[in-house]
Amino acid sequence: FGSSGTPRARAAGARGQAAHFVHFSAMAKSKNHTGHNQSYKNHRNGIKKTRRPRKMSMSGMNCKFVRNQAFAKRGMKCTPEEKEERLKAQKEAQKKMEEKKATEKAQRLKELEEMKEAEKLKAANKQAKKDAQAASKKA
Repeated sequence: FGSSGTPRARAAGARGQAAHFVHFSAMAKSKNHTGHNQSYKNHRNGIKKTRRPRKMSMSGMNCKFVRNQAFAKRGMKCTPEEKEERLKAQKEAQKKMEEKKATEKAQRLKELEEMKEAEKLKAANKQAKKDAQAASKKA
């Protein structure tokens, strides 16, 4: 036998002993991880909160949407005079919508009243028929 790769096996071979009897394998590793000193190292510079981004990243978003959003933002830019005109138009539109809602509500209330009246008449007619039938049975 020639001398093996490990120092012990080489020493055993030099003394005249057979190397195959002295076969030492490395012992099983028991410790895989330790957190020793890690929290100290982390706190040396302080544990900081992450900075919130000022702008949301557009990467990974639908590119068609991103382009359209950019054009829409550009379209919103205007002079103070135009802004006043837009506000006036918006207020007028709001008034029209409120008037429309009010008329629809009034119409709906009117319909409900008519339905109630119709049901009352129906119930009265039904009661009158019952009374008539009861009167005819007695006679």
